[in-house]
Amino acid sequence: MKIKHNLFLIILSLTFLSKKSYSQERNNNDIIVKTIEKHGKDFVSNKNISSVSIGVFNDGEIYTQHFGALEKGRANNPNNESIYEVGSVTKTMTGYLVAKAVKEGKINLEEDVRFYLKEDYPNLEYNDKPITIKHLLTHTSGLPMTMPVELNGVFENLDENVPTRYNEIEKSYDKQKFLMDLKKVSINVEPGTRYTYSNAGAELIGYVLEIVYEKSIDELLKDSFLDTYRMPNTAIELNQIQKDKLVKGYWMNNTTLSPNQLNPLWGSAGGVKMNLTDMLRYIELQLNNEDPIASESHKVLFEEGKTFKIAYFWRVWNDKHGTSYNHHGGTSGTQNWLFIFPDYRLGISIITNQSGPKTPNLLSKTVKKMLKDIIND
Repeated sequence: MKIKHNLFLIILSLTFLSKKSYSQERNNNDIIVKTIEKHGKDFVSNKNISSVSIGVFNDGEIYTQHFGALEKGRANNPNNESIYEVGSVTKTMTGYLVAKAVKEGKINLEEDVRFYLKEDYPNLEYNDKPITIKHLLTHTSGLPMTMPVELNGVFENLDENVPTRYNEIEKSYDKQKFLMDLKKVSINVEPGTRYTYSNAGAELIGYVLEIVYEKSIDELLKDSFLDTYRMPNTAIELNQIQKDKLVKGYWMNNTTLSPNQLNPLWGSAGGVKMNLTDMLRYIELQLNNEDPIASESHKVLFEEGKTFKIAYFWRVWNDKHGTSYNHHGGTSGTQNWLFIFPDYRLGISIITNQSGPKTPNLLSKTVKKMLKDIIND
């Protein structure tokens, strides 16, 4: 009888724990759903915001919600099939490809970048100190913000014509012109000493990757993680079905939609397009602490001051939430911000089809509010 009594107590205890675990899981699900709904509605209530898509990956579960309309005055709501330009969040994927190449011994972070180039570039150094792969990954190469250099001035005058001017310059540019312009660059600071954001450097990384692997960036993305993590709607060059789902957006106060970016170069700086569910699968990859490539891509490669840290293009942040990783991305029609919080097994992505100087702050503030609600801080 004593054995039966003990067995009954064990079964009762396990049943109680099981119910408690289910209750906690359901409660957490409810919190996340309600958090997304609350902050999604708040987001689209802001001036000029037309729509927003918010996704959360938490402990293996995916949550998505969409708010507003893709076109002002119409009822075409975004959904999980909507494909967005994610801009510079692309760089973190490029960083993953470089981390893979490092692990495979195909790229050395400390190597002079000219070692991997097909032509001579005696100008890619300063006082006999060359630009290395690590300098490109950390925006410390001394290369200009963009190439062609006239793109640098497009965003100086924040008027309604920015999308049109950007599009016109893109139309007249290509890889060959980029490589010709690269020969004319003058480096005026020692590489590795000063952070200066450079899309040109990220595009050069794309060129190096294609030389090393003899494959396009799209092929490398597919081979590295798109297939493994079930991300069928992520690419630089979309197929026709995907192009039909590609979202356009608004620049500042414009009432007409901006043209999508052309990405005439390698696309490694900001050319990736993807839907929200693919983005959450990408978060799953970044949270996989058993993936040695993801772990490599999170290593800090440059520090400036007490708080500024850069990994393989990732911005690294340390605070009461542990070590987290984030990156912002934007075009003249969309903006998004991606945050990874490993200590909570949590990632948040927020994407809007509105772009302007005030949008980044609105995105990051929304994510911070969501984090507080989700973890009950």
